[in-house]
Amino acid sequence: MSERRDAFLARLDTARAELDAVIAAVSPEGWEATVDGAMRRVDLLAHIEWWERRGSYEIHTLLAGGTPEVSEESLDALNERVTTENRGRAAAEVRTAEAAAWAELRALAATLSEEQLYDPGAFPWLEGEPLKKMIKVESSAHWSDHLNHLR
Repeated sequence: MSERRDAFLARLDTARAELDAVIAAVSPEGWEATVDGAMRRVDLLAHIEWWERRGSYEIHTLLAGGTPEVSEESLDALNERVTTENRGRAAAEVRTAEAAAWAELRALAATLSEEQLYDPGAFPWLEGEPLKKMIKVESSAHWSDHLNHLR
């Protein structure tokens, strides 16, 4: 591995450790608490899971030479649909599924070359952005948006 890629993965792991600590601190009944508008903590974690899975889907599609499908919905409408589709899931199941979604995204990121991660022209679908930015947006940057809601 390159030092640059190792440093990127280490930053993801540090951010993940913070999220894991917050998740571990939530009591079983705390998952049902409303924390962001009408979202409960469990809904928020399912939302995070969905975006992590989306990141893995995008990477797999790009590596296969394809173009990821993009919803015609606004971001707000997409997030609302994701929340509605995941409503009613048990907290224990969501915690397990979210951890698996992150593990898949992290493992996939670890297989990427430095060129795949950092070259802004490696994947034209990303319109000049490096793949590492998309991975960060679907993981560590996204987590930081929601940490206070999960606490």
